[in-house]
Amino acid sequence: MKNYIIIFIAFIISLTLSSCADSILQKPFGSDLMTDSIFSTKQKSLGAIAQAYSNSLRAGITILNWDATRVYGLRSGTLSHLSDEICADKYNWEDGWMISHNGMVANDGTGMPLSDDGFSFNYVAIRHNYLVIDNIDKVVDMTAEEKIQVKAEMKALIAYRYEEMFKRYGGVPIIDKVLSSDDFTKIPRSPLKDVLAFIVKLCDEAAIGLPNSYPDIYKGRVTKGVALAIKAEALMFAARPLFNSATPYMDFGHNNNLICFGDYQQSRWQDAIDASEAVITWATANGCQIINTSNPLDDYGKACSAPNNSEVLIAYNLENPTDGNNGNYYDPRGQSGAANSMSYNQLTKYAKADGTEQTWPGSTETPYADYSTRINDMEPRYKASAMGAGIDAWNNPNDNAWSTTVMYNKGTWDGGAGGTEACGRRVKFWWHAGNRLSLFFPIYRLAEFYLNLAEAYNEVGNSGKSLENLKVIRDRAGLPALTDTDPTILRSKIQREWAVEFYEEAHRLYDVKHWKLSDIGTNGIGGPRKKFVFTYVNGKDAYNASAYLKYSVKPMYNAFWSPSQFLSPFPIKEASIGYLVQNPGY
Repeated sequence: MKNYIIIFIAFIISLTLSSCADSILQKPFGSDLMTDSIFSTKQKSLGAIAQAYSNSLRAGITILNWDATRVYGLRSGTLSHLSDEICADKYNWEDGWMISHNGMVANDGTGMPLSDDGFSFNYVAIRHNYLVIDNIDKVVDMTAEEKIQVKAEMKALIAYRYEEMFKRYGGVPIIDKVLSSDDFTKIPRSPLKDVLAFIVKLCDEAAIGLPNSYPDIYKGRVTKGVALAIKAEALMFAARPLFNSATPYMDFGHNNNLICFGDYQQSRWQDAIDASEAVITWATANGCQIINTSNPLDDYGKACSAPNNSEVLIAYNLENPTDGNNGNYYDPRGQSGAANSMSYNQLTKYAKADGTEQTWPGSTETPYADYSTRINDMEPRYKASAMGAGIDAWNNPNDNAWSTTVMYNKGTWDGGAGGTEACGRRVKFWWHAGNRLSLFFPIYRLAEFYLNLAEAYNEVGNSGKSLENLKVIRDRAGLPALTDTDPTILRSKIQREWAVEFYEEAHRLYDVKHWKLSDIGTNGIGGPRKKFVFTYVNGKDAYNASAYLKYSVKPMYNAFWSPSQFLSPFPIKEASIGYLVQNPGY
């Protein structure tokens, strides 16, 4: 069985987001839907189920385009801008540029936040999922077993939305039903421990009713393995220092339990270990595995972007991300997708192919030949994720559509190098893409749980098990195994492995925050953003390697950081009502 799950979902049911009452928690979602008709037959109910997937998996994904209310997604890969994976040095009207330069705010002037999430849409998705749970029993031509499965799917999707809010906001309001039309009760934020317990409960209940696989006609639906993955990720964030601490990142008075557990417990790391081991045990029994055929570039490229591969538990599919409406900022074959390149800091996290450190000349202008030599020496995961200046895409070999000349014409910022290639044009999700327009974004990939185990075992003092799990990921990358047993050194190397393995997969921003790295404000989310700047033979641009003269590392801007940004702001229009306590510093 192959577990790469692709979500091809149409917006079958119309949602009217603008009709929300004063509070997102007041509106009884479902009042806009003709539930008796929708849940009259199995065929009709599939539309509501598909909508539940689309709502739940879509919200907060960085590949999706932006709209005026910022509820459907985040423009231009905001998370990658904020985490220093790419340099936000183009398009100063983008959310990513504005936040990276000036920080997140609870009110952008319209009552909406300028942040990393469309907070309100989380509850639109959650309400819809409860609506399905409440009405699926009405379907006359669906078996009892099928109804149990659908309810389990909805519980897993609700847990996913809560897990995404958990790591962004801390404690949030817990809703366990569709609110009635006359229920105007303001539901306050729940403490961290209660939100975590709610996520775990939903995942445990979902896992009981979910299958391990589906017939091909229904591929794209949540399996038991996905429920286990959601639980494991939540427990991992619960174990990391941001929440697993006696003191919060900022004093929040009697609300400290919304942003901190109030104690450190090593048992939280063991909970994360047990949950991640359960994911891998399930995967091993159900044909899901790390792709390793001893061809690291292809193996990693396939794992991150190829449909129907054995490593991804669930993914989101965009059919045409170049159409200007769905993630066109992620496609390197367009001006928008090519405008912001990999950052210099991200580049330095990759090793050379033999596992040794790569060095770069710094601010001194150096001949392009030196760049070409060094960039070609980089490890396969870099080559599967980026396209070097003047060099054909390594992850689309012998394909003229991905040649440096053709790609230059797709994105011409700064002569096709300074803005588009520089430290690497973003090509990660386009392995062997040819003319493919659809983009497959992995939501849960099995590598995450091996790195969870590497990190968590190190924190409980078991370096042997930590290195064993880390070796699985480095073996696939073609890199030698690590042997460090000092927990501080090993922790740093594991964190570096996270940065490389999950480049632009919406991990880095939250990993860095929850690790509470000491240099987060100077060499992480905040601090100097750098990239390569080139000079050209003709003084203005370069179509291929022969047209480059020299390169050097240059600072672009200083990214903003404030301790308030460990967690995200709630919309001011929600916080101002009084039931929703705003996170500190906003």
